[in-house]
This record gives sequence, structure tokens and C-alpha cells, in this order.
Amino acid sequence: MTFEVDLAQAHADELWAHLFPGDHDEHAAVMLAGAHVRSGRTRLLVRELHLLHADEFTPGEYGYRQLAPAALARLGNRAAAERLALISCHSHPGAGATSVSLSRDDLDGHQRVFPHLLDIVDGQPVVGIALAERAATGEVWTKDAQPEPLAGLRVVGHDLRLLTPGRMTPRATNAEARFDRQARMFGADGQAELRKLHVAVVGLGGGGSMISEQLVHLGVGEITAIDYDTVEEHNLSRVVGATADDVRHKRKKVHVAERLAKRIDTGVSFNAVDGDIADDCTATRLLDTDFIFLATDSMTSRHVANAIVHAYLIPMIQVGAKVDLATGGRIESVYVAIRPVFPRRGCLHCAGMVDAEALQFEAASEQERRAQNYLDLPETIDPSVVTLNAIAASTATNTMLMAAVGLAGDGLLDHRLHDARHGSWLPLKAKRNELCPWCGSSERSRFARGGHASLPVRLSPPVPAPSRWRLRTRLRVRAEQLTARRR
Repeated sequence: MTFEVDLAQAHADELWAHLFPGDHDEHAAVMLAGAHVRSGRTRLLVRELHLLHADEFTPGEYGYRQLAPAALARLGNRAAAERLALISCHSHPGAGATSVSLSRDDLDGHQRVFPHLLDIVDGQPVVGIALAERAATGEVWTKDAQPEPLAGLRVVGHDLRLLTPGRMTPRATNAEARFDRQARMFGADGQAELRKLHVAVVGLGGGGSMISEQLVHLGVGEITAIDYDTVEEHNLSRVVGATADDVRHKRKKVHVAERLAKRIDTGVSFNAVDGDIADDCTATRLLDTDFIFLATDSMTSRHVANAIVHAYLIPMIQVGAKVDLATGGRIESVYVAIRPVFPRRGCLHCAGMVDAEALQFEAASEQERRAQNYLDLPETIDPSVVTLNAIAASTATNTMLMAAVGLAGDGLLDHRLHDARHGSWLPLKAKRNELCPWCGSSERSRFARGGHASLPVRLSPPVPAPSRWRLRTRLRVRAEQLTARRR
């Protein structure tokens, strides 16, 4: 099992200001975190940050400083009540900015205190971390197991790279020849970061197909593409890689994207998922990713993806292009929307981008929808143009790129509207409501709950167990196949 701690940029800024105030002394804090456990990897998702002051991080009996027992008991009881992991962290200001290690006093302190903390937190993980300004190291204690080293600490914000001990992490010396020109901009290390990324693209229409193509060209290592739709003739003007033959054979958009990706780079791992993220079995495919692009028109997909961002601390960018028509068909406005949604910064619910009535309409059956359309009005088909999709796709992908290689400015995460008729950009401050059930800080919020947060998805019907007759038939056929091979 590998362990990683993830925390939102807002929490990280507050933590670093407290740990490194410029006095060259040690300071401490405690974080409480939800957990997401999957495929041999545990991500501890920081939900609460508690800064400890001088009376709670006192001169130590065994080392330089130690956390006060009363503070640990208080926060341990809260961790148990909220079913959260407890993470103690302190600064090592004399270690240098880019490397850090746990001291012998740190390790001895863990041996003395952490077994008791494990009892207090009712079996949740307990973690000890030492931090330099640009490095992190630690160990994770769990019930009835040996301590495990912390894989790293990731700040989910405008710089997405993982903080590690530093000296243990070899630097990349060169990039693959195919990426030489772009690696000249952000270095071989930046290219290596892209190769380690697992990125999801939800919706493989005009915008999503371009995002998928650009991710492959950039050298992203793994892509999970999700769409349930097939290619139709009106898609050919916008979906990159689609052909008339795909229309004739009713090929899925995800398979067209997969075919194009393999033509560009055979080294990419491409997961083509024929599904809808409104279904739990499809939505869970997003939980192992490092970044999400949402390029769909549905309100339900916005609702689900926004929930995943805040419950699992996985950043997302929602993209769209809109042509507003006035009565009579006259064009009123043409704009492109880029909406980065990062933990504790930006929320589609708080921005008013998830409409309750539209959600209800999408959840209704076909018969219920017809009943709601009591005027029997024809379905409105919105205009869509490839050049607008290209602006949205490139701007969104560039935002992820800058964050992944550590070149993003803080303002790059603002929501933005592009007026395609006049060429201007309008930045919009990302909105966040403390009482929001997804991004807020109230006890009812599902922020950073991880596996304890229920997502707003449809439950997939259980797969029926095979009957005894079918099972016997499968076993007999398998036995015959093995016998034939031996002959």
C-alpha cells in the first residue's frame, strides 16, 4: 500500500505561512483527512487544518519540541468522531528548501505517541510529516501494520507536482526525442511529470476530442475517455479523427478518440469507457485520475463531476462554447467558457452552473419529459463551430499543462469567458459558499470525505450471479479448450 497526502492550495498557503514565518524556528500543525483507498493506493484528503501555537508545540523532554498531549487528545477525539485520519506536521527550517528527512527524535516520538493515537482515532491512519519549503517526508501508521513511508504530499492548486523528500528523487536528464521542442520550455522534469499523469476527458464531442488529441501530443501517460454517444454525420465538422466510415458503422466517439491517440503515440495508455458518469460504475473510473476535463452539455455531468472535485480533491476544468440566438435567429452573443474547478477554489454549484430544474428534467423518463413539454415545442439544437471548440480546448489544456509543470500563475485558475466576436476575455472570480454541501466547511459538507462521501449518481443494477448450469457449462468448455491445447 502506498500513501499520499493531498491538500487544497488554500490550506497549503495557510499551512506554509504558519510553518515558515521567517523566524527559523520549528512550528507545527495537525490536519484531519478523509481517505480514498483504491488499487493499493491510499490518498489522504485534507479536510481540516488546525494550526498549533507555542503552548501546544512546547520544548520537548526527548527532542527539541513536541506536540502537547492535550492538543493531540483533543484532535484525536475529533478525528475519531468524524472518521478522519490524523496528520501531524512540523517544519524543519534548517534542512534547506528542497530536501528534508525525519530526524531520530521524530522517529522516536512516533514510536512513543502514535500507538496511543491509533487507539484514540479508532483505527484511522496516523501520519507524521516533516516539511521543508519545497519538500516533504513522513511515515504512516495503521492498525496492526508496520509504519509505511509517505509517498509524498500534493498541493492541489496552480502547482500540481508532488512534494517528496528531495534527495531520494532523481531528476530526469532528458526527454523523449518526440517531445524535445516542448521540453525546451519546461524541462525534462516537466515532461516526466506529464508522463506520470492520469487525465480523464468526459465527453468526446467537438471540445473533448480536441482535448484528448492535445493531451496525447503533450505526452500525458494515461487518458481515461468517457462518452456513450456514437458518431453522427453532423459531428464530422467538429470531432477530430471522425470519418464518414465511422458514421456508417455507428462507431462510438471514445473509440474514434482511442484510434487517433494510438496513431499519435503508441506509448499512451488509453482507456475508452463507453458509459455515462451519471452511473456509479462509470463515475468511479474518475476517482483514480489526477485531473478531469468536462466537455459535455448535460447538467447531470456537471453535478457529478463537481461533487468528485470536492469530495476527492481532484481538479477539473469545465469547458463550453455557446451561441445565443435572439428571436428570429439573429445572433446575440458568441462566447467560450473556461471554468477551472479546484478544491476550495471554484464550485459549479456556487457559481450557479448547476440548475436544479434542468437536473430534474434530465433525470426524468422520456415519457415524463414529453409530459413536461405540454406546448409540444420542437427540441432546440444549439449551433456549434469547430473554431470555438478549439479555443476552449486549447485554453483548458494549457491551464492543466502550466499547473502540471509548475508554471501557472494563480490567476490562471479564475473562470473566464471569451467573447469570440470581439476577441476579449472576461475573468470571473470563482465563487465559494461556506455552507455549500460540496465545497463548504460545515460538518455536513462532503468536502474531502473521500470514500465516506456519497456521490449523486445512479446505482448500477447488480450483475446477476451465473446459474449453476451456466457455471458448469463454462467449466466444461474451459476444460475442453485446455485439453485441445495439450493435444
